[in-house]
Amino acid sequence: MEYDLTDVIAVFDIGRSWKRFQLFDRSLNALHTEEKIIGEIPDAEGRPGDDLPVIEEWILSCLTSVSGRDLYRITVVTVTGIDSSLRPLQDAVSKMIKVLPDGLRPTSCHVINSTTASLIPYLKGSDRPFILASTGTRCTFMNPSHTGSTDSDTTDDGIHSVISADGKRISSSRFLLGEIHDLNVTMLDDHFGVTGELYKTIKIKHKKIEKIQANRRGRVFFRHGIPEGFADHDADLSHFLTYADAYHQMMYDLVDECLGAYRQVVSDDDDTEIIYVTGGFARNDTFVRILAARLPEKRVYASTIENATALGAAMEVYAEAFDGALPPVYLGLKAILLRDE
Repeated sequence: MEYDLTDVIAVFDIGRSWKRFQLFDRSLNALHTEEKIIGEIPDAEGRPGDDLPVIEEWILSCLTSVSGRDLYRITVVTVTGIDSSLRPLQDAVSKMIKVLPDGLRPTSCHVINSTTASLIPYLKGSDRPFILASTGTRCTFMNPSHTGSTDSDTTDDGIHSVISADGKRISSSRFLLGEIHDLNVTMLDDHFGVTGELYKTIKIKHKKIEKIQANRRGRVFFRHGIPEGFADHDADLSHFLTYADAYHQMMYDLVDECLGAYRQVVSDDDDTEIIYVTGGFARNDTFVRILAARLPEKRVYASTIENATALGAAMEVYAEAFDGALPPVYLGLKAILLRDE
């Protein structure tokens, strides 16, 4: 019996802990999604890295499962992640797809850096100059209007770099956001006797941001930069009557730290009009509203889609997979207003 199969692109998005497998159709709709947490393991020098054998086993399981359902025909496989893992994963997946059944065998396996992939939907979908803030474990600012130095793609600290996307050299700078946020939230939870993820329910009014800006005491958190261990136990929490007040101030001071990375990708003659925020902190009301208030000369938009990196990886191989022009892409943009609604 023959089946009418749907042609799809398979994307494996290898994040720091969450791994996501998605199938995209010709309209770039995600028809199928699987997620799994696979923790990192230390390398020979004690630095955390991807647990490649476990990831490869998971990828094989996903490919085998989809190929046996008589629903989809994978045309191309692409993997997005950190550079150090991409080549071994490409080699492993290329071997996997060779043993899939005839007629269901993808033509090739591609790889793309996850930072670059997260930028592609906005390069393809925006007709105005912009800066992208890709947030999650890190807050990475990318400015397609600023090519950066041509001397080296990466500085000695590995933080400020030049990436390539859509044929362009693009200045990029990152700040370790997620873990710093989470450890300081845990500290606040312990101080105020809070359990669960209360911070996710907290919003901030623009008048509150203006009040923090007008406070001449300056920072309460990170007065001497990010401390070793990330949680700022030297912050004087006696200033705060409520958990929300403390969280607002912590986020204001954390955004202040993020802006150091932002300034690395903005030249003196910067003419960008827009900042797109994507990733986990795009859904954090306090983060995006403080960022918008700190950069009043820009229009800040939060993207409500959760899979910009996987979508970008699919867009990169679209022409090979479907031999056609890219369809319009929904980015779920929400304007962050500098006033209380």
